[in-house]
Amino acid sequence: MIETLNGRPVGAAPVVRNRIAVALSGGVDSSVVAALLVEAGHEVIGVMMRLWASYGADAAANRCCTPEAVEVSSQVCAMLNIPFHVVDFQEPFRRAVVEPFCAEYAAGRTPNPCVVCNRTIKFDALLRWAFDAGADHLATGHYARVTWDGEHYHLWRGVDKAKDQSYMLHRLGQRELPHVIFPLGEWTKPQVREMARQRGLPAADRPESQEICFVPGRDYRDFLREQTPDAFRPGPIVHLDGRVLGQHAGLPAYTVGQRGGLGIAWAHPLYVVRLDPARNALVVGPDAALWQREVWVSDVSYVAGEPLLGPVRVTAKVRYLAPAAPARLEPLTDAEARLTFDEPQRAITPGQAAVFYDGDEVLGGGIITVHKE
Repeated sequence: MIETLNGRPVGAAPVVRNRIAVALSGGVDSSVVAALLVEAGHEVIGVMMRLWASYGADAAANRCCTPEAVEVSSQVCAMLNIPFHVVDFQEPFRRAVVEPFCAEYAAGRTPNPCVVCNRTIKFDALLRWAFDAGADHLATGHYARVTWDGEHYHLWRGVDKAKDQSYMLHRLGQRELPHVIFPLGEWTKPQVREMARQRGLPAADRPESQEICFVPGRDYRDFLREQTPDAFRPGPIVHLDGRVLGQHAGLPAYTVGQRGGLGIAWAHPLYVVRLDPARNALVVGPDAALWQREVWVSDVSYVAGEPLLGPVRVTAKVRYLAPAAPARLEPLTDAEARLTFDEPQRAITPGQAAVFYDGDEVLGGGIITVHKE
């Protein structure tokens, strides 16, 4: 039974029922969300997004909406006796997520498409669809939590630290949070799978996919070569000391911190330290060159909806799977900030998101724009 709904008590049979759209993926998490909300007495609408994918000769459908995923979601909705919709967001997804993904790699940066999708598709386009369908809220299977203190909504990490997805949601603010629900934030993944088994949901044991949903196969480089072949221009591999060591196969094939695939022999291990699009050069060096304390962040947004007035102590993550590390966050403008970590961090990568926390609460985040040597 769900104990809270965006920080407010929810009983088994609420006096006022909400109409809630549930974003389904065919996976266990969203299936359990739908079941829990039905059991809590809400009017639930199941919806799956049909997203763009590269449909080459060997390409599969977008992993978020394969025929199997659609069938499983349809079965879940039939079991729960709720309506099921498939909405076509292929073109908005291509324009808002796929094209910027390719453009960022072509510009020498390493983007996170899931952050962009959450901001522009799931919690914008799909939320608008939910409103048009008469829903009051959109619920998803993200492992995160939302609370309300009487004045502001707050975004928190999920209880299951191994599955916490608050990093991907850091751009949600006071406009979206009143209308989104994350019922799984208080649960662990094993508990969610057990709840699915107890309810006989067909997605109970479906495996998870950690790959980029619109990229066929496992190598995003092949996808980029197909979509942006002109970006793969060979150029020099340059050591930090200025020596030219070889030739790279095109900057989109590399990312900061990469060691393998350089095709050069050296007395000690070499890593990608920086991509230099202006010179079409790949800059390499020893592991020691990958560590830095200071980084600039742009396009910063804050969950509270208001910029910081001065420097604050935070913990910050510079990529989804990185541990949160103590740092000083200094706002430079309303949308720019500087992070200074207490200890150097490895392979901070332009294009990735830096997300700021106060304990388990998400303060906000932005895009890493400067790689400081």
